[in-house]
Order: sequence, then structure tokens, then C-alpha cells
Amino acid sequence: MLSPDSWQDPLSDSQPGAHPEAWQDPAGDAADCAVIPLSPQGEIREWPAAAARLLGHAPAAVLGRHIRLLYPPEAVAEGRPAQELAAARREGHCAVRASRRRQDGSCFPASSVLAAIPDGFLLLLQDLTGRAQLRRDLQAARQQLEARVAELAQLRHASRGAGEERFRQVVEAAPNAMVMIDAAGQIEMVNAQAERVFGYRREEMLGQPVDMLVPAAFRAQHPKLRQAFLAQPRSRPMGAGRDLHALRKDGSEFPVEIGLNPIETEDGPMVLSSILDLSARVQLEALLRQAQKMEAVGRLTAGVAHDFNNLLQSMMGSLELLQDRVRRDPVSEELVSASIDAALRGARLTHHLLAFSRKQVLRPSRIEIAALLRKTVAMLERTLGPNIRIRAAEEAGGLHAFADPAQLEACILNLAINARDAMPRGGSLTIRAYGTRIAPEEATETLQPGDYAVLSVEDTGAGIDEEILDKIFEPFFTTKNVGEGSGLGLPMVLGYARQSGGDVRIASTPGHGTRVEVLLPRIAPGRAAEDGGAEGAAAPTGRGRILLVDDAPAVLQTLGAFLTGAGYQVTRATNGDEALRLVREGARLDCVVTDYAMPGLSGVDLLLQLAELRPGLPVLVVTGYPGLETLRDLPPHIEILRKPFLRAELLRRVAKLVGPAG
Repeated sequence: MLSPDSWQDPLSDSQPGAHPEAWQDPAGDAADCAVIPLSPQGEIREWPAAAARLLGHAPAAVLGRHIRLLYPPEAVAEGRPAQELAAARREGHCAVRASRRRQDGSCFPASSVLAAIPDGFLLLLQDLTGRAQLRRDLQAARQQLEARVAELAQLRHASRGAGEERFRQVVEAAPNAMVMIDAAGQIEMVNAQAERVFGYRREEMLGQPVDMLVPAAFRAQHPKLRQAFLAQPRSRPMGAGRDLHALRKDGSEFPVEIGLNPIETEDGPMVLSSILDLSARVQLEALLRQAQKMEAVGRLTAGVAHDFNNLLQSMMGSLELLQDRVRRDPVSEELVSASIDAALRGARLTHHLLAFSRKQVLRPSRIEIAALLRKTVAMLERTLGPNIRIRAAEEAGGLHAFADPAQLEACILNLAINARDAMPRGGSLTIRAYGTRIAPEEATETLQPGDYAVLSVEDTGAGIDEEILDKIFEPFFTTKNVGEGSGLGLPMVLGYARQSGGDVRIASTPGHGTRVEVLLPRIAPGRAAEDGGAEGAAAPTGRGRILLVDDAPAVLQTLGAFLTGAGYQVTRATNGDEALRLVREGARLDCVVTDYAMPGLSGVDLLLQLAELRPGLPVLVVTGYPGLETLRDLPPHIEILRKPFLRAELLRRVAKLVGPAG
């Protein structure tokens, strides 16, 4: 039987066995990673864009197929896909490094982690081709450096005249900081790069002990290490396997990589050190690890939100049916209404989670910022309490943006509540709306040049300490007491702004307050989009024949009761295959209401079959998934309804598809 420790790593000399921690590889590239949800049987449930880029398959070609599709033929023949699934099911995860196969038949070295989750598996794939190339590039660079230093050593040894001048020229032109010391540890030579890296002028370093460049914590052992090197001189890296740091003139320490090379001179043995400042690399690796962590958390968040939406749908449907039975009992009806409200709050929480992972479905429209601001401020005056003085200001001449107005209101509310909590004894809250232009030189990776509408929320509270300012947009990070904050408010604001094509800026001074600016793409004033209809209208009744398809018994029962109670004739099917059989047998239907994700024949597959068998038949696809990349540009007779939803919304959408009751 296969276990997580039964594979030999084909790409390194490590001992057999791989663990999920091996996935945290700072040399990896997020573009070479993919997270693929699987069913309990190993069938592919979703096919993210990252997987398509990495493996070459189109989503329609792989959804519902077994993951053996991604293995080389010899691995399939040996039964490795089934063995790895069994190991993950037994141990909770199975991590290996082995070859995986692309759509064009080519194979590549990969790190593969199968992680068991409640409703299946997550397959985490990382292409290791780039890491192997990076290892070769680093080795080649080290060899070139050693060759250059060897050349320097030969030139230095040749003569004190022209050869020494040539030696100095080569040292001076070296891209790394070069420092040469004698056996006593005195600095004999430095180059211009050393001046830039350490912050000293050349004359300040020459003749001084090299300990001036060594942090205090390492100075005591430095002479002993230097003498040990001179006793057995050979070109090698310093402190292999350890983190090395150097000291600048201003007292700051920074990470370095040092190569040591012995030099024989007429004045005795010397040591030429090549010093590479790793500050930028360390920062880049930290950013990469953060990006990988946020991507993984975002994808897991979207999966949790999907399952949570399905649970909420069953709860809300059952509660609405129960509400119909207790309308003559005021106490019971109040309890049921409170439970429905709690479920709706849970649905809003999933929206916050999806906003953080930037997987929520936005409904952008033209927004008149002034009108939205007046409406929101009126709500805040009732919400924040009398101790908070609210001041609103807006740009003259009108300000318009193209974004989701409901989510923008939620962003302002989140920021206002954070501001209130930062002012427990009261204070001022200023909300301003104005336009700005981002010039090309001001643009960043997340904020492109152009015109933006800015919503600024500023308080006079305690402010945020500088050391945690860069952490406040991380999910679940909060400075509030346990139970007082979820840590999702600011990540939701950032996710919404960036998904809308904008960004968030923050400035804070401890003791003086905080200002958060939400930037959204600005558009010219124009006629507002027509209202799509009254959402609060009474639930319609209708007549017609509905085929209801869902693999979840609780959802099938509640939705069936909704439709039957509204006057529809409902035929139930527990999976796509059963529904397709009923259609082929000639069932008379006016509309099909089907779940999106089902074992066997999925909702997408059922749609394709219905398009051939009954073209034009209205179909309503209900789903708990945040985004459906495979369902775009749909014809008018096919619509999508996202879970969780209330009975009135379901009946309104079905009535729209079926047409007037006749």
C-alpha cells in the first residue's frame, strides 16, 4: 500500500517521503501552481485558470474526469493515482514529487499534494521545472564568480605593477561588494560597490578592522573563523547553511551571502570576500510566500463558502416552510423569523469571505457617488450612535463610478464601524468623495494609470501602530478582543476594490487617527441604468410543469415544496442522469431547475444535452459556487440563481422563465 512516505524524490537527494511543508518553496513561482478540487472518487470538480495554464487542458475537456488523466501512462499502469488517493484518504494527505502529464503529452517534474477535505480532495500541483533551472543558474553564477575571483587571484599574484593595477580594476568593476583583508583582519582594499552597500567612504574603511562591518553578536567568533579559513585556504562560501548578516554605517543589519577566496601576495596571505546584499531577495521571497499563502487561503475560502451556501440553502428553505405553519403562533413565528435572519447573516459572511478571495460575483452599475453617500451617511447616523460626529463632503459637479453599489455600501459601513471602534469615547468621522488621477509614474501593480473616484473615511481615533500597519489587510487579523471582530472587514474592502479595478490606500498616525481611501474607476456622468424590477415584490404564483434536479435531498425537498405551493406541477430527479432519462421519455416540461455540481452527469452536461433534445427549454441553474467560468454569454432562456436564496426570489425567477400563468 502507498503512504505519504513511500516515494523517492526524483529531483533531489533528500530522504524518501514528502510532506505538505515542502510546498512552501520560496523559489517557486505562483504562476507554476494550481489548486484543483476533486470529488471523493478523484474526479475533477473544478478547473481553475491556473490549472489550464499549467496543464493545457480546457475546462470542458477535464471536468468530471478522473485525475489519472494528469499522470504519465507508466504511472497509470502501476496504479499510482488510486494508491495516492487511498493514502490521502487514510493519512489525511499524500505528498509526492513525480512526473505529471500535460494535455500535449509532455511530462514535467512536479510537487503534488493530495489533501483530504470533508467532501473530497484538494490537489495542489507545482511545476518544479523553474526551480531546477534556478538551481542550475545559481550554480553557473557561482562558478562564474569563482572563475572571476580565480582570475583576480592570478592577476594579484603576477606582479605589483601593471598586474596589480589590472587586479584593482577587475575588483572595482565587480557587481558585488568586494572587501580584501589581511591575516590580522585589517581592510586592505574595497570597491565602489562596497561603499554603496555599507555606507562608508573608501577612506573610512581602509586600514580599519573588518569587525566594523560585522554585527556585534558575531564579532567574538569572527577572528577564530578567519584563522580557521587561513589554516586551510580554499574558495568556498562562508557560513554554509547559516543566515549571515552584515552591519552598515547607520547601524542597520542586513542579510548577505559571502564568498571567501584566498589570495597570495608579497605582503602575505589575504582573504578576498565577495559580499552580495540579499535584502531585496529576502523581501521578494517574503512577498512571494505571502502571495502564495493568500492565493491558497482564497481558494480554500471559496470552497468553504460553496459548502456553506448549500447548508444555508437547506436551512433557509426549511425555515420558510416552517414559518408557513406557525403564522398563528406569534412566539413561534418570531423565533423562526429570527432564525431566518441569522441564516441571512451567515450568507452575508460568505460574501465577505468571497470578497477577500476576490471570487464574489459583482453586479456593477453606474453609481452616483453623492446620492450613495447621502443614503449611507443617513444610515450611519442611526447606527454609530450620538458620540460620533459624522461629516460628509463631496466633489462639486458630480462624481460617478462603475462598481457594485451594494458592496460599496458594505465597504463604507465596515470602515465606519472600524472607525467607531477606534474612538470608544467618541470623535469625528469624515467621509469625503472626490476625484483623482493616477499618473503613470504613480501607478503600481494593483493600480493602473487613469481617473478614479475616491471615497475617503477618516477618524480621529487611536490610530494604528506602524509595525502592524502592513498586516491589517490579512484575513482574520484583528486588534479587537476575542468575539468583537472577525478580521474580515478590511480584507473584504481590499478584495472588492481590486476586483472592481481599483485599490485601497491607508495612512495612520498613532494618537491622531486613520484615513482609508477606496479608489474605484471613474466614469463620465450619464443616465442611470434602468431598474431591473422591484426585488421586494410579493412572490408570484404560476402554473406549469417543472423538472427539479438536485442531488441533495434536503434542497430537493424544500425547493419542491416552494414550487408545489406556488401552483406548479413538480417532477423531482435526484441526479442528472435521471433527469435526462425523463426528458428522453418525452416528459412535458415548461422549465428545468437544476443544481450545477452533481455527481455523474453535472448541471453543465445536462444543459448541453437539453440544448440538443429540447432547444429553447427554459433552464434555471442554482449553485453555491461563487463563479461559473463555464457558463458565460447565456441565451435568455437560461439563467443562474446563486445559493442561498429565499422562496420569493426562486418563484420570481421561475415565473420569469415560464411566462405568465395561463
